[in-house]
Amino acid sequence: MTPFVFVISVLIGTALCDDKYTIDVLMPDVTVTQADQYLCTSVQLAAKDGFVVEFKPVVSMDRVHHMILYGCSRPGSRSQTWDCGSGSAPCSAGTKIMFAWARDAPALVLPKDVGFAVGPSSDIDYLVLNLHYGRPLDVDSSGVQLVLTPQPLPYHGGIYLLMASRINIPPRSESVKVDISCLYSDKEPITVFAYRTHSHTLGRVIAGYRLRGDNYTEVGRASPQWPQTFYSLPKPVELRSGDVVMARCTYDSDRDSAVQVGSTSRDEMCNLYLMFYAPAGDSYRQCFDNELPDKTSHMPAESLAVPPRPILPTKPVPTIPGQLPKTSEDDFDSGERERNHRPLTLVLAKGFAGDVNLGQVAGLAVDQSGALWAIHRADRVWGGSTFDENNVFTDARDGPITSPVLVQLDKDGHVVRSIGAGVFYLPHGLFIDGQNRVWTTDVALHQVIQLDMDGKVIRKIGEELKPGTDENHFCKPADVAVLPDGRIVVADGYCNSRIVVFSPDGKFIKQIGSAGTGNGQFQLPHALAYAGDRIYVADRLNGRIQSVDIEAGRVTGVIPVSQCVSEVFAVAASKDGRIFVACPKVGFVMDVNGTILANFEGMNSAHDLAVTRDMLFVAEIGPNRILKFLLDAPIETHSVVATNATEAPIHDNSMWTSLMIMLLLTIPVVVIVVGAIVVRLRKGKRPRLDLGQFLSRDRTGFEKLQQESDSEVEEYTVTPPSKA
Repeated sequence: MTPFVFVISVLIGTALCDDKYTIDVLMPDVTVTQADQYLCTSVQLAAKDGFVVEFKPVVSMDRVHHMILYGCSRPGSRSQTWDCGSGSAPCSAGTKIMFAWARDAPALVLPKDVGFAVGPSSDIDYLVLNLHYGRPLDVDSSGVQLVLTPQPLPYHGGIYLLMASRINIPPRSESVKVDISCLYSDKEPITVFAYRTHSHTLGRVIAGYRLRGDNYTEVGRASPQWPQTFYSLPKPVELRSGDVVMARCTYDSDRDSAVQVGSTSRDEMCNLYLMFYAPAGDSYRQCFDNELPDKTSHMPAESLAVPPRPILPTKPVPTIPGQLPKTSEDDFDSGERERNHRPLTLVLAKGFAGDVNLGQVAGLAVDQSGALWAIHRADRVWGGSTFDENNVFTDARDGPITSPVLVQLDKDGHVVRSIGAGVFYLPHGLFIDGQNRVWTTDVALHQVIQLDMDGKVIRKIGEELKPGTDENHFCKPADVAVLPDGRIVVADGYCNSRIVVFSPDGKFIKQIGSAGTGNGQFQLPHALAYAGDRIYVADRLNGRIQSVDIEAGRVTGVIPVSQCVSEVFAVAASKDGRIFVACPKVGFVMDVNGTILANFEGMNSAHDLAVTRDMLFVAEIGPNRILKFLLDAPIETHSVVATNATEAPIHDNSMWTSLMIMLLLTIPVVVIVVGAIVVRLRKGKRPRLDLGQFLSRDRTGFEKLQQESDSEVEEYTVTPPSKA
């Protein structure tokens, strides 16, 4: 390949409000040949100063482990892309980190009057994108979109990076601490207003502090397993000469070998990014290792504790036409179409099924007529001694539950029929397929059980009362779903933390996922929901929803449910693209991108969900009850009767809005062109229009592109700086 500098090209730049404009820093359709590959690409800036005020990731953790945006005076290579892991560095001169991202972190909007300076006055002439890829890809154009202003800003943004170059985590160890500390000696103070943590999978928590005199002030504390965005501080913290800046990374390892610092996902890192502002000065500072161990030895005890998870917006990242990866089937929510949902309100209807004698209500499902079914445990309770250390049910001698535990309810909560007596030991999941056949899981039997509507057992999958990890056994399976073509999907949850797929006749096809916290891994897949060509999984202990492509056999996307203060127990889905999620005490309605559309409360211990056209039902365990919420607007629910059903056409109002805007923007241009032609005719000259010359006028400075609507949902904004 002939070396050259990859310069961003734009046909026509479109200004944003207040003269803001965007620059897209994206991989140019690269091929990723292996996991843990590091690739870089550069964008040359026009010779004009500007300030970056917003960073919008265009990337998914399904593809990219982490992303760093550098500002450089000279890139590490003149090639369009280069290996910046074992090859050339991202920058060969003037290296400054401007932004970092991982784990599906949202966009970042800087405070008013704060921006990262770029251009000649800042010595940043190039932007270099550095991506650490998680897996091979045929083609990728991930990256970040920047929003800039040409207006000078009073405060310049910067990054202070604290990093450990030595890490040693012993095998099977807990609370391993790695400390970093430096003396801040600059004459000019800086003000820290946000922070970001970064480690790999073993990191429990990363905390940062400023030591002034004998007082420790926290400058950031978060789990690196959360979305690795820049979290705002409740109050900005000043650093001035004489202060000690420090960080502590705490690790827990279940591996059989020691782990050291390194660049691959099997290694570890310890990084704390402090984002600051100052009137001017150097925009990038670094601190390596533990220069002052006598100071870090007295770091506050809470440095080892994970704080409450902060609430982050789940607004989707921007998509840039023509710049997204061409292999859309590899991307989260591919094959699903985004809808413009109307506002939705859920009202709790009190007293539903109040006269029904229920045990622990484990699962809910809706049949093809729209009727609600529930499975409960009668007088049997799952307690601390229900299973032994090998996950074997300890009360098998008591036999199955003798009362019918499957009940069909009408819209007012009255029992229509009861079935399932003498079948179940400790039922859990429930699903009803397109032929109104009932599918359940039993965590004591370690089986999936299929029944007809009269309670006759049709089939069992798994060996009765025998837990296992192979193709023929389950270990406390949590839920089951059946696809339109008859394939059976099982959340083999409590022990194996995997998704297992079987043929319609019950033969093993594949396993998806394994135990862990990484993308594509699960910690107790607890509930399943079928939507379109996807299965959504409530990844309970990881606090998230994962989207699984059954055909491809892998996870294609993650929706972090950071609003939960604990675990994510249940998920349900509607045909029009809404996802219903339940934590123990609160629930949310989201779109497929994770944007919250509504919430619902009133639960104590939610365990499962079911949704109809105009109602949402919640199963609870302690108190044992079913809650009904009324939806103020009907929704489209899924039917799995047909194997080749097609959706109704979507009428997207946004398309017509865009056309009207284009028409309105075109009218002034037409008037000018017609006016010019008339003038030339009056002067006796032949009309002539040089469109290229017309478009090329006044195009010095930064290229402008991608108009952004004022109607966008508010994104995460850090605390504004004080001018006191």
